[in-house]
Amino acid sequence: MGGIALHTHSMSKIQAEMGHEVTVFTRRVEGLPEFQKKDGYEIYRYSPDMEIFDNPITLNLLSEFWNGMNNYDIVHAHSHLFFPTNLVSMVKKINNTPLVITNHGLESQTPPMWVSELYNRTLGKWTFNSADAIISYTEEEKEKMRNLSIKPHIEVIHNGINTQRFKPIDDVEKKEQILWVGRFLPGKGVRYLIEAFHLLKKNHNDLEFKMVGEGPLRAKMIKKSKKLGIYDDIIFEEFVPNKKMPKIYNESKVFALASLAEGVPRTVLEALSCGVPVISTRLPQITDIVKDCGGVVPQKNPKKLANEISRILENEKIIQKYAQEGREEIIENYSWRDTVEKTVELYDRIF
Repeated sequence: MGGIALHTHSMSKIQAEMGHEVTVFTRRVEGLPEFQKKDGYEIYRYSPDMEIFDNPITLNLLSEFWNGMNNYDIVHAHSHLFFPTNLVSMVKKINNTPLVITNHGLESQTPPMWVSELYNRTLGKWTFNSADAIISYTEEEKEKMRNLSIKPHIEVIHNGINTQRFKPIDDVEKKEQILWVGRFLPGKGVRYLIEAFHLLKKNHNDLEFKMVGEGPLRAKMIKKSKKLGIYDDIIFEEFVPNKKMPKIYNESKVFALASLAEGVPRTVLEALSCGVPVISTRLPQITDIVKDCGGVVPQKNPKKLANEISRILENEKIIQKYAQEGREEIIENYSWRDTVEKTVELYDRIF
């Protein structure tokens, strides 16, 4: 279950606990039923007709939205980059049901950057402007949207995680391990992670790199690691249930992110909440989070990424300091229940 799916699940579960009726429409995943009632809310899954840049195109959702949007008090769509959000925005033009769109990151990490930029100036902007309100994780992302002439009210509500699930675990032994979790996509900068690890191995013989995730570049990265002679030191795991992730975070000494674009990824918040320092590329919304509990480096620069990771690995006092400050940062500013309560308050204002 990816970041947006986890976000939607957690949001829906807590909203249901608060007494709201919640229905989720999403793509069909192999092995899961078309309809399911889970944690107090309903899920309808639809098989895509095709995929474009890893984006499922599900045409039969149009009739569902066309005939059913009036049955809901609020429609909340996640990410302007997804085809169902485009469909909801189209139906909204002739429907009075309030629409909220959460911006999970302006740029798509799958197509070339010029395609993402063109989309944001055209269909993406049109989709956002169909909403009654937009949720942004950060002031920086809000400013970017204003620069695109996106007009609806933009509410800044932080992303959140379950800090009771993602926490330090005393009886888990630390390994000489770097961790990355995500989709193997061009925008995730996975090639630079592999190259940085190759550089690190020259001075850290016992170091391992765990990469958790799926995606179209996975096979290519496995091939690249073999070419560089580091395949035996990289643990490629396709899928790990969310309930097992706290242990994996706690086993790791550093969490690394080399993305070219992001919103506020849950993985960064989860790592910090578990007391794991984070090294990230210099993205404004992430820099603000990790400035006192990790480090930032330029994009597309494996050497500086490796040097920054090495700086932390070689100083146990820094690891302990960043672990404490990271945990405190997440508890104070990224509580999941606070995220949901502020979202529901927004619903109340526009309903």
